[in-house]
Amino acid sequence: MDFKKERVNCHNKYPELVQFKAERKFREKLDGANGSIPFEPMQIGYGDDSVYQKCVGHLIDGLEFLPYRPDYMFDHSFKVIDEAAGYFFSGKGIKGIVQGLPAKLLNHSRADWEGIVDLLGKNIPLMTCRFLVKRICEAHFLTDGNSKQLKDRAISCLGAQFYDEFIKRFALDDSGQATGRISSERINKAASFVKLYLSGKKGSKKSKSSYKCLDITKEVNVPTHNKRMEFLLSLLLFNMRNERAHGAVLSPFRTSKSSIERYQSYYFAMLCSYIFCLGALDLRGFGNMLASSILICTENNIKLQASFFKGCDRTNRGHA
Repeated sequence: MDFKKERVNCHNKYPELVQFKAERKFREKLDGANGSIPFEPMQIGYGDDSVYQKCVGHLIDGLEFLPYRPDYMFDHSFKVIDEAAGYFFSGKGIKGIVQGLPAKLLNHSRADWEGIVDLLGKNIPLMTCRFLVKRICEAHFLTDGNSKQLKDRAISCLGAQFYDEFIKRFALDDSGQATGRISSERINKAASFVKLYLSGKKGSKKSKSSYKCLDITKEVNVPTHNKRMEFLLSLLLFNMRNERAHGAVLSPFRTSKSSIERYQSYYFAMLCSYIFCLGALDLRGFGNMLASSILICTENNIKLQASFFKGCDRTNRGHA
C-alpha cells in the first residue's frame, strides 16, 4: 500500500470512510471479540462543580472516539489531568503537574496508588518501552524545543548519573560514539531494561555491570513508586501529549508501521492517562470516587487489554 497516496485519497473521498490496513485488522479483532473493547470506564458520581463538569465533558468527548481512536481518548484524559491537577501546582505548568502529582497521589492513598503503579509498570507493552527509549535517546542529540525539554525532564526524573549511564549504554555505539542512528538491537535492550525498571522488581542477572546506576540487581537502584509514577507521567504521557499537540507525528494508525501492536501501545497509554486523571479528580474531591475504586478500574482494564491483545507483544517490530 502506498500510504502517502492513500492519505490523499482518504481526504478526497470524504465523507466515504476509508480504513487503512491496521484499522481493518483492528476491526477484525473487534469482530472476533463479539463487540467487546479493551477499555471500560469507571463509574463516577454526580457533581455540579463547574471544573468537574468541564472535566467530565472532556472524558465523554474522548469516549466518543473509541474503540478506533484511543489516541483521542488519551488527549482528552490528559486535558483532565491538566485541568484538575493544575489547582495544586499553580504557576508551574504541566511540567510541575507531572513531576508533583505522584507524591500528591501517594500521600493521599499510598497503598492503592502503589498497587496501581505496580500494575501499570508490570504490564507496559514492549512497544511502548521502545517508543520511550527511542525518544529519550534521540532527545539527547536533537536541538528542538520538545527534545530539550524531554532531556531536562529525563535528567530530573532519573538523576544525572543514571541518565548519563543510560545514554552511554543505549544511545552510543561500542566505541562510545554517536552514530546518528540508534540500532534496533540497542533499542530492544533498552526497552527490556525499562520494562524491568518500571516493574519495580530487582534484576536477576548476576554478571558484573559496568554501569553502577543501571545495576538493578541491587536494591538501592530499584526505583520507588514515586519515581516510576513520575517516569510514566513525565517521560511517557507528557511527551506523547507534546508531540500530538504540536503536530509532530503522523496519525498513528495510518502509516506503514501501523499494526495491532500499535493499538495495544496506545490503549495502554490511554489507560495510564485516564487512571491519572481519575486520581486528579479524586484529589479535588470530585465524583465521590475512591482510590480503591481506581485500583479496581486499573485491574479490570489491564485484564481486558491482556485478553484482547493476547500474543501481540511477542514481537519486536516497529515503534509506538
